[in-house]
Amino acid sequence: MRLGPLLILLIFTACVAAFAVATAKPDPVYRVASGSMAPALFGPHYPLTCQRCQLTTALDATNLPKLATCPNCGFQDNPVDASQLRPGQGLVWEAIEPGQLKRWDIVLLEDADTNTWQVKRVAFLPGETPRIRQGELYRDAQLIRKSPREREALKQLVFDQAHAPPETPRFRSYHAAGSGWNVRRGSLGFAPIGDDQANSSDWLVYHHHRCLPPPSPNDHAASPLDSYGYNHSVSRELFPVSDLWIEFVCAHWQARQLAIRVQGRDQVSTIEVDLDRSIVQGSSNEQAVTLPLSVDSLAGMTVRAGECDRQLFLELERDRRHWFFPLGEAAVPLGNQPLAVKIGDGQAILRQVKIYRDIFWLGRERRATPWSWDRALAPHEIFVLGDNVPISDDSRFELGPVDVRKNLRGKVLRVLAE
Repeated sequence: MRLGPLLILLIFTACVAAFAVATAKPDPVYRVASGSMAPALFGPHYPLTCQRCQLTTALDATNLPKLATCPNCGFQDNPVDASQLRPGQGLVWEAIEPGQLKRWDIVLLEDADTNTWQVKRVAFLPGETPRIRQGELYRDAQLIRKSPREREALKQLVFDQAHAPPETPRFRSYHAAGSGWNVRRGSLGFAPIGDDQANSSDWLVYHHHRCLPPPSPNDHAASPLDSYGYNHSVSRELFPVSDLWIEFVCAHWQARQLAIRVQGRDQVSTIEVDLDRSIVQGSSNEQAVTLPLSVDSLAGMTVRAGECDRQLFLELERDRRHWFFPLGEAAVPLGNQPLAVKIGDGQAILRQVKIYRDIFWLGRERRATPWSWDRALAPHEIFVLGDNVPISDDSRFELGPVDVRKNLRGKVLRVLAE
């Protein structure tokens, strides 16, 4: 009899828990309806795997061609099967107070009058006057520079060496013969040969190719442009970019020096890592910067180096430790050989080699000409943009500054697995 009250209590508790589970509201989910945030978020799209280089990417489902061009290798005869279309990605989001918003947050907006929803990225905050100049964002007259984590969140893939086209290798040595570089799909290896003078000039150069759909000229050496492989059916003017960097992992490292060169049409910037002297140096036409280095080897290190937000930079990452080196102002008008790598005093194998660029922002006319909003944002306003700048309808246009009191619904947390 003593167990009766306890048994009743356990049954009541189980019923309450079951009711709570049955009536609990699931996480809010929003399905992306357009490609305005690609490649960060996909609307309805076609998953394209290139028949030549095997890179998998996505195309906007609007006006799909019969044959698609790979943005990595330029192969133009990839057949498109419209029956394989995928819906827009599902997003999990949560409500957020306006005061908690940060620049670059991806937010969900609702227009209650028209019952329409949009997902965009916060670009400008209350009190700032939005300005766009030469592909960069400015608050008032100050250039907005991203942190390393923010840069990684907004980066756009330009080329993946793991999917290099065999017919037109993108990495080639300056030395027609006698080079220590061994270039393979997915790796770049170096072992010094000959004398020190020959090794000191043995740069491995990235040759950029424009991989554009017909009728544009395709797969030939040219300076990088703000092209989006996702926008296969969009015809527009393309603009040269200057924010470009290389990323790789030092899978094998027995060397003592590493150099990265950013090559323009008439300017050169260089980033040098000297492990013997424990320094990092950055030099450009304008200035030279030297910073101390606290690592004694690059073995297992992820290296990112180049130019972003008009700044020369080097970033090192290994075992959850992170080193960032800002190396001075730089704005190099890039040529068709925009990046080069050199190894000094030893052997190395570089893997997971990729080239990235930053988003090139455009003004209201969708051009690279300077543009600014006509006033500072009010305390309750934010200014939002889409990552897929050429096609995004955002605060530059009819949407205008967003009143967070009326239109902000939440912040995107994650993308649901398909």
